[in-house]
Amino acid sequence: MTELRRELGVFSASLLVVGGIIGSGIFFTPAETARALPTAGWVLGVWTLGGIVALAGALTYAELGAMMPEAGGGYVYVREAFGRLPAFLLGWMTLLMIASGAIAAVAMGFAGYLERFVPIGAVGGRIGVAAITIIALTITNYLGVKPGTVTANIFTLTKIAALSALIVIGLALHPGAPPAVVAPAAPPIANGVAAAFVAVLFTIGGWQQTNMVAGEIRDPGRTLPKALGLGIGIVIAIYLGANVVYLKTLGRDGLAASTAVAADTAGRLIGPAGATAITVAAMLSIFGFVNVALLTNARVLYALGQDGAFLPGAAKVHPRFGSPHIALMMLGGWSLVLLVATRGKIGTLLSGVVFADWIFFGLGAASVFVLRRTRPDLHRPYRVLGYPWLPAFFVLSAAVGIVSAYVSALKMSLVGTGMLVAGILLYRWRVDGSRRTADSGLDGR
Repeated sequence: MTELRRELGVFSASLLVVGGIIGSGIFFTPAETARALPTAGWVLGVWTLGGIVALAGALTYAELGAMMPEAGGGYVYVREAFGRLPAFLLGWMTLLMIASGAIAAVAMGFAGYLERFVPIGAVGGRIGVAAITIIALTITNYLGVKPGTVTANIFTLTKIAALSALIVIGLALHPGAPPAVVAPAAPPIANGVAAAFVAVLFTIGGWQQTNMVAGEIRDPGRTLPKALGLGIGIVIAIYLGANVVYLKTLGRDGLAASTAVAADTAGRLIGPAGATAITVAAMLSIFGFVNVALLTNARVLYALGQDGAFLPGAAKVHPRFGSPHIALMMLGGWSLVLLVATRGKIGTLLSGVVFADWIFFGLGAASVFVLRRTRPDLHRPYRVLGYPWLPAFFVLSAAVGIVSAYVSALKMSLVGTGMLVAGILLYRWRVDGSRRTADSGLDGR
């Protein structure tokens, strides 16, 4: 078997959008934005801006995905618009840092939540639990796209239900004035907006992961734009609703001082049982995100292997399960390497992810401009609304995110830059080696 199976409809694809975005961020980044900004109005304003950025990105990727419904998503668009080297670097960084770093970091987050309920020392503590989580979900997705998406759907529906319940209860109840707390003063507004925007960008990224499985979506020209629109709509409603309830219940100062915003909000609204319930929901949400990240990003490595740019074995499809099993084992295996090498330090892992991720977010979206000019003949079942302004706004937002991440996490950004340079050298070595082989073949005839 050499091709992936088209088995996903609007429902599963929409839930992949939601599951690829809502992970651990909404359970802790609202506190980061509150610490960076002086008032509730500023907090909601930055989250609204983040929603607009996400919508602009999703609509842009909807045109690209409907036009080129192939496994690999952004890898395919960058390859067709900018050439094989930038596309190779996207796949290279997905394996080395972007997807693998996020998987390792979020698996550690899951382990931290699980530790609140059961002792985990017998399996190696947090790192042991994180490793078991990565291995178990790699095996689940190895067994085919159906087991992977069913798992994703269950956990995504759970997180939607839990956060929706928190929003409805929070809007319906009136817990009284927020408690008086001592919170850190916000920095100067320009610095604060920049810091808050980086946190929001981290939290709203992920919709592009559904494009990575376009090769397994039924009627992708119609299904993918619908799924992206529906999924982003759900995420924006949940994120804005959650922040309204957080601020109403805790106030700006209480939100800034919180280390578990959803649990503290639920605890104040409905007591300890509510705090426990939302903590469980956060744990399941994080677990579900690890699954989606493995499911979708393995398709980038699959596309990379199909092109023969790096480890052609990644393009193999399991004859029984129809999964890119080699690509999955590569991604899961390298995630384990990063987990052990960094000793599970989440901050170290994520600071590198944000830097690299938004480079290729922006480059993928910029493909729409190049392909409109160079490939006007391609069938476009959907065209992005507000072209060229909406895609340009997203590309500019990505550029701002890259600069902000570089300034705030210089060390890991330099590590990421080093990985990019290594990728360029590796690509050039492979290309030059292939040319020498071809020249030798010609000389020998």
